[in-house]
Amino acid sequence: MSDRKKISTILSNGTKVEYDIILTFKNPNNNKDYVIYTDNTLDSNNRLRFYAAIYDTNLPSPYLGEPTTKEEWEVITNIVNSVIPPKN
Repeated sequence: MSDRKKISTILSNGTKVEYDIILTFKNPNNNKDYVIYTDNTLDSNNRLRFYAAIYDTNLPSPYLGEPTTKEEWEVITNIVNSVIPPKN
């Protein structure tokens, strides 16, 4: 039995998909909480494909959507690269 934390979503076709959570963090620059997760597939550069969402655990539906700004994605990418370093 896996002890990995998971999140799930329902696709538009009704299929339930589960993702492994890589990490969660709060960005002190904008006071938003983020979850970084993966479907454990690789991109065209043979790197683990990851996704990110903004969330608020105080809401009945905690996931608020994807990060939208370049600055948010830069922070997320830097954090992921510090946890899963790029291959040289």
